[in-house]
Amino acid sequence: MAELNLNWQTQEITPTLVSGEDALRLYNLIPEKARVGLRYDESTQTIIGSTPFAVAVLDVEAQKYGARSPNLRDLSRSEIMKIAQGKHYIDSKVLVARSQNDTNWPKNNSLLKTIYELAEEKLGRIEKPFMIEGFTFEENPQDVNGYGLNLVANQDFKVTQDERLNGEYNRMSFSEVDELGLPKFGDGKRTWYAKNNGLSGLFLDAYLYLNSYDDDLFMSNDKGRVVVVSAGGAENFSGSI
Repeated sequence: MAELNLNWQTQEITPTLVSGEDALRLYNLIPEKARVGLRYDESTQTIIGSTPFAVAVLDVEAQKYGARSPNLRDLSRSEIMKIAQGKHYIDSKVLVARSQNDTNWPKNNSLLKTIYELAEEKLGRIEKPFMIEGFTFEENPQDVNGYGLNLVANQDFKVTQDERLNGEYNRMSFSEVDELGLPKFGDGKRTWYAKNNGLSGLFLDAYLYLNSYDDDLFMSNDKGRVVVVSAGGAENFSGSI
């Protein structure tokens, strides 16, 4: 069959809400402590709410099916922004560390201790704020001053230092991002939010802003949605957008 030589627009990724026949099974895979702020809605077969904890844990399971949780770059892809715009916020599988001590939210300090140890083991000296991905969480009843969870590095654990993660860039505008998903600051309709120190997640909100400002990693509400993505076509994974 002949082909039309046109500028076809192809999807780089195929996203889906964690919604459908497998959603309850995935919800039950999340450790109870990492489920804070989330609920399963039986009528729609959907996980309601979202936190970095749930996204990181489900990333491990999704990869068994050729899928994954969104990284920072994914949050600026049109396929993901279409789901979020005007309706939802979507967490990435990324955490951002800006100092070893979180002055606003001491609950983050036990995680920061682990994160800095892993980052220094990976890169040596840490000189800039950095983001990590490639990790999961396990329950830790001994962590009474934190979230009751341990951060565990996976084989694909990754550390990226970049000065644009500094709090001084808070509220700066952008339209485009680079290959990492970090903003190319300048005039634009999107806004970058960043805190000054400590630990934060990194999510896309319903206004299509990128946010790494919030202190409490347990913070969640009914506008949050857990999303998984695959490259190209859909995988062996029940779900819907």
